[in-house]
Amino acid sequence: MKKTTLRDVAKEAGVSVATVSYVLNYVSTQTIPEETRQRVFTAASKLHYVQNLTAKSLSLGKTNVLGVLFVSTGDARIPKPVSYGAFLDGLERRCREKSYHLLVSQIDPAKPNFEIIAERKLDGVFLIDAMAQSFHAISRNLQYGSPLVIVDSLIDDSLFRQVNPDFQRLFSDLNSSLPAGQPYALIHEHMSNERYHEIIRSASGLDESLVFATTSDEESLKQFIQQHENKPLVVFNEFLALQVLKYLSPENLVVVCTSECPELLPEQVTKFVFTRSKSEVAFGLMSALLHTPFGTSEDQYISLSKKD
Repeated sequence: MKKTTLRDVAKEAGVSVATVSYVLNYVSTQTIPEETRQRVFTAASKLHYVQNLTAKSLSLGKTNVLGVLFVSTGDARIPKPVSYGAFLDGLERRCREKSYHLLVSQIDPAKPNFEIIAERKLDGVFLIDAMAQSFHAISRNLQYGSPLVIVDSLIDDSLFRQVNPDFQRLFSDLNSSLPAGQPYALIHEHMSNERYHEIIRSASGLDESLVFATTSDEESLKQFIQQHENKPLVVFNEFLALQVLKYLSPENLVVVCTSECPELLPEQVTKFVFTRSKSEVAFGLMSALLHTPFGTSEDQYISLSKKD
């Protein structure tokens, strides 16, 4: 069966080949009437036109593919694609609106494989939970000038932009929401990024005995909850909170909704939610860097507020 070409779409829509190319590639410098745009889209759909992305990437010098790389360990309690499901959904929709494709992969921090970056020639990468030890090996495999946006990680490198929760403000608001002087305990996921643990402990002001970074070890999680069952328990992440609820009444639970899915939790649970979508902030930062790779975009810190 003959493959549909741009010329075929142009003939069906009654426009020039150049117009079809402008419309299907979302070229913003060309003013094309909406009625014409719709005719082109209708013709392309009718003829089952599929763009040759390889040819397009060669002609434009880019692939229009952005990557999401998760640093994942085998003992994670909540798999990264689960805890970042809402983030990925929002990111994919924003990519689609701007004609980008999204590629998702996981990296084993013990044996990192960077072929996925080099082979796909990604235009930009969102790196989740980066390890300091392997971070620069990842960045070196990117094409020169390709943006790297680091999410939920703290890396000492001013060349790369980062998106993180505003922990200082979070714990200030959290302490204000609890009865004055009332102690609480804290559970969060074990992250590959060690500084992420450090900033949580530091910003909370809690003694180390009151902070628990959980892994897949169920018994240790259960023991920590039982040790602190007489005080409020703050949990980072809704999916982790659902597991904690096996051992604790929802009235005693405060959840920092890092997965952006507060609707999963019982009404009795106190919830802190992001004031801005993490995917919106991360994609906005990536868009700015794609437009000006060596621009002066700043790191982004997303605040959280108590949900009414």
